[in-house]
Amino acid sequence: MDDQATQPYHANDLSFDLPAALRDKTMHMFTVSDQGASEFSLVISHADTQPEEELDDFSSRLVQEMGRALPKFQLRHSKETLLDGGPAIDLAYSWRKDGIFMHQRQVIALMRGTVPGSTQAIMIAATCLASFGDAWNATFDRMLASVRLRRPLAAGTAAGAANAPDAAAGPTPPFIFALSERRRMLNVFADRDEACRKTDAREVEQETWTFFDADGEALQAQFVVPNSGTLWRKAGSYLLAPPETAGATPLTACLPQGVVLQALAPALPFASIDEVRAYLLARAGGDGAALSGGALSGAALPGPLNRHG
Repeated sequence: MDDQATQPYHANDLSFDLPAALRDKTMHMFTVSDQGASEFSLVISHADTQPEEELDDFSSRLVQEMGRALPKFQLRHSKETLLDGGPAIDLAYSWRKDGIFMHQRQVIALMRGTVPGSTQAIMIAATCLASFGDAWNATFDRMLASVRLRRPLAAGTAAGAANAPDAAAGPTPPFIFALSERRRMLNVFADRDEACRKTDAREVEQETWTFFDADGEALQAQFVVPNSGTLWRKAGSYLLAPPETAGATPLTACLPQGVVLQALAPALPFASIDEVRAYLLARAGGDGAALSGGALSGAALPGPLNRHG
């Protein structure tokens, strides 16, 4: 053991030479209270992936393991998202512990491991003693939007103003904005299909999200298959189309202060809310009022696409 190889290890408060035989099981935990059960807690951990294991494979394996280990485990949703511009999986589930149901959201992404050529999964889990309300969902979403991985598999999406899309007048680009004023979150999707696939139909029905085209003009969710009213609440299907009546509020007029931007497609280069505002103003020809009811309001839009729940 005296001749054991070591590797440099850097933590927040110190660095040292770590014996190569030791495995890193570091976990970061954050709580609201110092004593007793915390109303909300956050745990960040990581795990090695299996050979040739992709993100979907790791997520499925994790769900299976939790199903075996956690009493009364129920998976609420599993959907695609982005973490630092790269693909990630957002899980929501509950289980029974000491006579009460615990509720957890967990976002999983892959990153480069510490050993060259290896891959690890980074897991960010938020836990509530009660069901996630708007406040804690918003807190978790804002934290996720700020994440920057130190060893990402590929470059993230943040691109800076110089790479912002060309806002010159022309055909309306296909990307879609989705705004949640309650969560203070603005999502940007590559097109209508992606926006519908990645925005939960049950939240859309509750008017948690408002949609806009790339000119900032409002779009209306039209349900093709309604959400189930049963206990398990199966998500329905909807499409996005221009509103049936004129005068809908444009995006620039309803962005709340402190809203967080999350570009949910790697090809979208917006890096800040200011870039979105500047882009929309340029699309309107420099006149913010033109975003509502102006010449752009009649621009041709791609045909609506269904969301499949």
